[in-house]
Amino acid sequence: MVALQETVERVKRIDVDQYRYGFETLIDSEKAPKGLSEEIVKFISQKKNEPAWMLQWRL
Repeated sequence: MVALQETVERVKRIDVDQYRYGFETLIDSEKAPKGLSEEIVKFISQKKNEPAWMLQWRL
């Protein structure tokens, strides 16, 4: 149990926002809302550039 507490404390001390070597990767991303609805399926299909027949099959 002590080892677990030490690990938790060590993780809390890590400064996630500041990487000491200055390396960072900027990645463009888009997020869909939670859940699975017709609108979300259409959104994902559009982002993947799927053909219309595949979208219809998924719906």
